[in-house]
Amino acid sequence: MRCTVVLGVAFHVIFSAGCGGDDSGDDGPRPMTFGGDRPVDLKVPPSFDATRRYPLILALHGYSSNGFVHGSYFGLPNLVASGEALLLAPDGTTDSGGKQFWNADPACCDFNNKNPDDVGYLGKLIDDVSASWPVDPARVFVIGHSNGSFMAYRMACERADVITAIAGLAGAASSVAASCTPSRSVNVLHIHGTADAVVPYDGGGLGGGGAVASVQQWVGHGNCGGSLVTQGTLDLESSIPGAETTRLAAACPDGVGIELWRVDGASHVPNWGPSFTPELWTWLTDHARR
Repeated sequence: MRCTVVLGVAFHVIFSAGCGGDDSGDDGPRPMTFGGDRPVDLKVPPSFDATRRYPLILALHGYSSNGFVHGSYFGLPNLVASGEALLLAPDGTTDSGGKQFWNADPACCDFNNKNPDDVGYLGKLIDDVSASWPVDPARVFVIGHSNGSFMAYRMACERADVITAIAGLAGAASSVAASCTPSRSVNVLHIHGTADAVVPYDGGGLGGGGAVASVQQWVGHGNCGGSLVTQGTLDLESSIPGAETTRLAAACPDGVGIELWRVDGASHVPNWGPSFTPELWTWLTDHARR
């Protein structure tokens, strides 16, 4: 099946009218925009092959940011361009101060009590894209930063039926642990700078119990061992000399991964070097659902 893709401004993807449907041989056009009155364009590899099943990345920005900036910060358009994944990078609801947010947790960040149903909205995005495009259900990943990381944790709690793994930077797990009852295990990678002054690594304020407590909450959900064990170091942050990131992992059953990347000396918005996106992507794809 032949399919033409044109890449334009802000990595917008446009398909020709003859772009194929799914493996069934349907030659009708596929929808590119999802989300109803909160539209978001699906980003698709230029080398799209309808006979393949692709990982789907749902990218969730931080408070006051947007999907495009967030995706770029994590290097996600590069994964699309290289044919690795499909990408959704939606925008949150705008609050009274003109800042976009996700209704993730009592701690963050629906400060005006607008109470949008973001679980419903984001879950429907995943469901609708999966119904129209060849998404691999074993590789549905949520990547969030700050408020988006809080939201990634909430999605893991409430839509574990479709989410394989989350990677959250500078966020926290549910501040009401008893409210998180995932229907099955979700792989969790928590990334956090020890010098984060917005969502503190050691907890307090928006950080709740802190990075370790967030990971421990999911150690319980995954039926893993209680202690985090050092698994080596990584050099991810370009402004900090040496291998500043320590990998700490729980002992989990086969098919479950719960891990913390502690970025020593990094702020709320680390300066990622060229190895960050490849290391992140390797972790996620290594934790496809079995």
